[in-house]
Amino acid sequence: MYEISVPISNFFSEQGSKEDMLAQLKRFDTKRVFLSLGTYELDQSKRDRVMRELTDNCQFFKEQGLEVGAWIWTFWLYGNTAFRNKRSINGVEIEDFMCPTDENFVRFAADYIKEIAECGVDIIQFDDDFRYGFLNGESASCLCDGHIAEINRITGEQSTREELAYHITNGAKNKYRDAFLKVNGDSFRHFAKEIRRSVNGVNPKIRISLCSCMSSWDLDGTSAREIAHLLAGQTKPLLRLIGAPYWAVKQSWGNCLQDTVELTRMESAWTRDGEIEIMAEGDVYPRPRSLCPASYLECFDTAVRASGCTDGILKYGIDYISNVGYETGYAKFHERNRSIYADIDRIFGGKQSCGVRVYETMRKISDMEMPTAVNDSVDIAHLFFSKAARTLAYNTIPTVYEGHGVAGIVFDENARRLPFEEMGRGLILDVAAAEILTARGVDVGVEKIGQETGGSKTEIERFFDNGNCIFSRGAYFYDLQLKQGAEILSTAQTAIGTVPVSYRYENADGQRFLVLNINTRKGSDNLLKHYARSEQYARMIPWLSGEKLPAYTYGHPAMYIQTKKDAQGSMAVGLWNLHADIAIEPVIELDHVYTSVEFINCSGTLRGDRVFLSDIPAFGFAAFEVRV
Repeated sequence: MYEISVPISNFFSEQGSKEDMLAQLKRFDTKRVFLSLGTYELDQSKRDRVMRELTDNCQFFKEQGLEVGAWIWTFWLYGNTAFRNKRSINGVEIEDFMCPTDENFVRFAADYIKEIAECGVDIIQFDDDFRYGFLNGESASCLCDGHIAEINRITGEQSTREELAYHITNGAKNKYRDAFLKVNGDSFRHFAKEIRRSVNGVNPKIRISLCSCMSSWDLDGTSAREIAHLLAGQTKPLLRLIGAPYWAVKQSWGNCLQDTVELTRMESAWTRDGEIEIMAEGDVYPRPRSLCPASYLECFDTAVRASGCTDGILKYGIDYISNVGYETGYAKFHERNRSIYADIDRIFGGKQSCGVRVYETMRKISDMEMPTAVNDSVDIAHLFFSKAARTLAYNTIPTVYEGHGVAGIVFDENARRLPFEEMGRGLILDVAAAEILTARGVDVGVEKIGQETGGSKTEIERFFDNGNCIFSRGAYFYDLQLKQGAEILSTAQTAIGTVPVSYRYENADGQRFLVLNINTRKGSDNLLKHYARSEQYARMIPWLSGEKLPAYTYGHPAMYIQTKKDAQGSMAVGLWNLHADIAIEPVIELDHVYTSVEFINCSGTLRGDRVFLSDIPAFGFAAFEVRV
């Protein structure tokens, strides 16, 4: 069952009556309400008010049959003079965010959370700052004095902050980087255990949850899954994933709306163990709809629901500030889409995702080598964002994150841990992955990687099969010398001459590769997201693996697709038009001939191995199920 949880302010009495708030929650089919407390309060009178409001609100909502959670920031504390702040690996103090290597802060937090537990809540959830990355503009931490002392204890040396920062961000795998990651992980583990112990003193049945973040899976030296289990104690673990609709408003960290869905699916693949309850981050911060459209939230919600990758969603449909009845548009869209939710559950439920396997390794930082011929520097925190998933999602190529796909795609550092048995399944590579696999002894057709070139705004990629040209917009390539037998598919004219941009290659072991000579860490989006690249993927996948894509459509920007099949061979296909233009009468190519079709939120016709659909409006959803 896909459950809806909704967060509201603990001080919603300033927005309207309890009855008015309850009425709005019911519009979302809410099963669980989270009362947002904000940051820790050092002022005792303010802290007392927080607890009084929480106790009163908790009693009211539980009497109405709702499960009640309290939601608080983890390490964020204004006005601190007593505890040690986190510090970035570059030495910048991260004000207002405490480091859990400070035992005094851990005791303070444990006492505060214990007081919250005494208010009668069912759940206590830590907010997005349960992390060491992306704080106050600093992408990675922590090298505070406490961290440095513990790292030096592990290594047996007396390294300075500058020396440690260098080893963390340079060279191959080393003891300093490993010690840094270990201290990060140990401090979070210790914090989680102390919080659990404190709450157990009140009620061991209270669930404790966290919101995962970008750094939760690698840089923090642990994983959100591990911390969720430690916080849970003897209760069922609960975890909210990271990746929200509001990111798409400004394309935060380069993410479009479909990318947030793919991140949710990726994290879920890293997390599911049969025990953890997972929620998606349906955040439309800062609200109202003039700042983040309801259509973004509904596209995200329906896509996550169709994927089956979570147990529900934390759906941020009610403003924390405005009057309760001010922005009701999110609720109206939810109510209108109830029948669509039911149809999605019916045709996508019980089926398994199919498509191209995206190989994304959860932990990359420990084994990284920096710099290499391809990548001369790196912001280690941003490797969480999958460029491989982005290029497929934008180009209407269905994906999977577990098991085997109709082919595979592996970019950058993900190639370092890719099992050798996956090499024969047909892989799409970027040039960084090609460099890594070559060093591992896999023949991907590379003779030599020369100097970087490109970056100007005048270069184009020219495709040999049809002479089509694509404006590169500042892409970065390499002077790539290829082995005999490599078939160049496209080139670019650069300052150092013509270089291959894409080629295909089969080695002596029969392993096949489609390789993109593109630095996907910088200046790459335009070359990864266009019709010609989409068509190249679709055309090359049968050559790579001998299998066709389950479903594919061409010529619609940001048309996001999901495909799922059951044991009887029926296939559900979902299409989300995440572009400002109408998708006019899209034609969907299928992997083989089907005999019948059912349409959801659209109309169309099935003709053998093709489905001809009605228009899909901007930020609209359509789906169908075909049967053999």
